[in-house]
Amino acid sequence: MTLVRNILAALLLAGVTLASTANAQRPSTTNGSARPDARGTRVAVFNSRVVFDSMPERSRAESELALAQAQARVTLESAKDSLRAAVDDLARFEQTMSTREREAMTLHLRARELLVEETVARLDQEVQRTFTGLRQPMIDRLRHAMRVVRDREGYDLLLDIADDSPLRDAAPAIDLTAAILRELRRPVGDAPRHR
Repeated sequence: MTLVRNILAALLLAGVTLASTANAQRPSTTNGSARPDARGTRVAVFNSRVVFDSMPERSRAESELALAQAQARVTLESAKDSLRAAVDDLARFEQTMSTREREAMTLHLRARELLVEETVARLDQEVQRTFTGLRQPMIDRLRHAMRVVRDREGYDLLLDIADDSPLRDAAPAIDLTAAILRELRRPVGDAPRHR
């Protein structure tokens, strides 16, 4: 958490420093004086958690992810049931097996156990790929909406305040969460209203 605050502070300082440097290096006007930047660096905040929770495609993405997870659970349960049946067979016939047969069966069970572990890892990767594939279009839309709102509202930097820390604070006047939500809900092709 401290690292996040330090990064945000560094970004803010860098933004102010860059704005000051840019102002100092700004080309002069025809009379030789530098053009002043009266507005300075403008920073606003938004809460991505609120935005993601309000995105219309969220419920569809959650349903698809839940389906992928359910399918993975079914596949995993089938592999585990097969392994349990093999363990039960070993327990049932172990007394009648020779040492060599018992060792072979134990090696066979270990191989099946490794197969189950590999199945778990593969299913985890598949579910993670599904999650990423479902979330990425939402992130892309959010980034686009952030740029549109930032440019339209005249801000230089947007910071995400989606964080569980009770120590964050921002003036409500610079919170653009509602504006970003409006942009995401705006039908494609509608002209945005300027503030």
